[in-house]
Order: sequence, then structure tokens, then C-alpha cells
Amino acid sequence: MALTGFDPQIVTQSINSVKSSYDNLIKALGDDMQQQFIGGMADKWACTQAQTFFNTAFKPAVDQLISNSNKIFESVVSAMNSAAQAWASATDSSFSPSPFSGISKTMDTSVIQENIGGVRGIDLNEALTVAGKLSTIVESAKSALSSAQSAVDQCGFMGGDQASNLINSLATIKNKIDDAAQSIATETKTAIDTTVQNYSNTEGKVSEAFAAN
Repeated sequence: MALTGFDPQIVTQSINSVKSSYDNLIKALGDDMQQQFIGGMADKWACTQAQTFFNTAFKPAVDQLISNSNKIFESVVSAMNSAAQAWASATDSSFSPSPFSGISKTMDTSVIQENIGGVRGIDLNEALTVAGKLSTIVESAKSALSSAQSAVDQCGFMGGDQASNLINSLATIKNKIDDAAQSIATETKTAIDTTVQNYSNTEGKVSEAFAAN
């Protein structure tokens, strides 16, 4: 007969691993998106199309992913703490809950300008190199979520659907990140193509103007 219960030490270790995975997720979605993607484009793409893309497509999508991630991870950690406390009470043992602290972060797209020193357009090759970083950032985010799922899978709860339900909630945000990344990649290409049609490739002029500011 299978045992049903919990191991408080393993639950604590698992919660700590989940929180570490969350930190890695926010680093990817928050810091890396800001520094590598937005920051990377700041001196390579300057025009109305760039501003429209970053302000109306990119920023809302990533901000929402971070907000959803915060809610899901807070829910997962809370559920693990509550279940462990319930098991502790039922088995006359003890458990000290491990609090979750979400990181409020939103994308700052103000560095994307309509023109830089009067120059409008895109340094196409360099911009495409920056755009290519998006897939690496997304893979880091998905890897963090996979790590969180593994941590929950070994959380020390035994019996019922406790672990699988938590893993499924993490899979939900993983799928949303995948869907958002595909949309962002498509919209990036469309906006870049429109810029090239309107201004052609500025061949380094945006970067030169940025450096001169």
C-alpha cells in the first residue's frame, strides 16, 4: 500500500528550489529582456515603427508574463506551505512555512526613440543579431520553469494530485511564454520589415548618432 503524507525537510528544500527557479525566471523575463533586447535595440533602431512595436506589442506582453508568473509562483509556494502545515497538524509534527517575495518589474521602453540626432531607421544586421537573442532569453525562462516543475515533483508530498496540480499550473505560464515569444518574434520581423521599406538599411548611422549623443 502506498504511503500518503509528507516529508517536511524535503518540502522546505523543494520550496527553496522553486523560489530559486523563480529568481532565474525573472532574471530572464525582466533583466535580460530589458538589457539585452530593449537595451540592445536602443542604438540600432529609431523610428515610429520601433516605438510602436516596443510600446504597444512588446512591453504589454512581457509585463503581463511577469505579472502572471508572480501570481502563479506565489500560488504554488503558498499551496506547498499550506499543504505541509496541514500534514504537520495531522501527523503531530511541525513545519515552518517559507515565505514568497515576488519581484515587481516592468519593461522600460523609453530608450527606444523616434529619431537619434535626426537619424531615423535601422541598422539591419545588428538589429537582427539582437532580435536573435530573444530565443535564448525565452529558453532560459522555460528552463527555469522546468526546474521549478522538477522541484515540485520531488516536493515530499505523497498521495493524491498535490504535486501534479502544482506542476500543471507552472506548465500554464510556460505555454504562455512560448506563445508570447512567437508573437513577439513575428511582430518584431513585421516592424523591422516596415522600417526597412520606409527608411532602408541605415548601415550604422543609428549607432553613430546614438554614440554622438
